[in-house]
Amino acid sequence: MNAEVVEAARSFGSTKLQMLLKVQMPQALPTIMAGINQTMMMAMSMVVTCSMIGARGLGNEVLIAVNRVEISRGFMAGGSVVILAILLDRLTQGWFSNRKESGDE
Repeated sequence: MNAEVVEAARSFGSTKLQMLLKVQMPQALPTIMAGINQTMMMAMSMVVTCSMIGARGLGNEVLIAVNRVEISRGFMAGGSVVILAILLDRLTQGWFSNRKESGDE
């Protein structure tokens, strides 16, 4: 948090709500977005792990392929998980960069 910006907002008479919404949140947004991105990537990595305890979904396909030594099925299912993770990553980065450029911070 840039203390000079906070002090400038305080000296201009900003209320606590204005300080939060107009000064502190925009400064914290890159860190918040990095946390959201990392959480989504961790969730994608847990897809296969969760299938080991009975969860259904795309991770289950990877687990079946590994158990049956079906290499092509494993590549397809694993590749799908990776592509989905990349798409989610790019979508969140694109959303954040669009907000940053338009000044919606």
